Amino acid sequence: MQRFLLLLFLALPVAAVAQGWEPYVNARFGFTMEIPPGFSLVQEAGNGDGRTYAKGEAKLSVWANHLATGPFEEEVAGRRETYLQEGWDLSYDRQTAGWASLSGTLVDSILYHRIIALCEDAAASFVLEYPQSMKAQMSPLVGRLVKSLRPAEGCTSAQGAAPPAQ
Repeated sequence: MQRFLLLLFLALPVAAVAQGWEPYVNARFGFTMEIPPGFSLVQEAGNGDGRTYAKGEAKLSVWANHLATGPFEEEVAGRRETYLQEGWDLSYDRQTAGWASLSGTLVDSILYHRIIALCEDAAASFVLEYPQSMKAQMSPLVGRLVKSLRPAEGCTSAQGAAPPAQ
């Protein structure tokens, strides 16, 4: 497993590290993602599910979970319903068989949630939440975050399930 993670880390684009984007590899669920410059680690889940980062008032949560409620579509539907119950106005809601993106506002906050299917009945997500006042600073990061959230090599059932943002 350690050899696999080393190879995975070495396969990450050198340009990402050079520009200040830091790789995050989740060995437990088998996915990778790049963390933008300036985001500091705030908390790591004790069970290896994921991490939370912050930059000022912006919060970036990255995690994975087993699909306890059923297939991927039901997982996304549950997330969507939770956001609506919390009062989020979801202005962007796009879903395919292997990925979904939800984005919206609540009072003075903006939320972007990307979720992708992984192997072994699991899904990986990131949620970027920030105040409206940081929109100009945070919005340009979303596309790269979306493109960088990927299943690990060898996860053939999920490969290609999470294409880059369109």
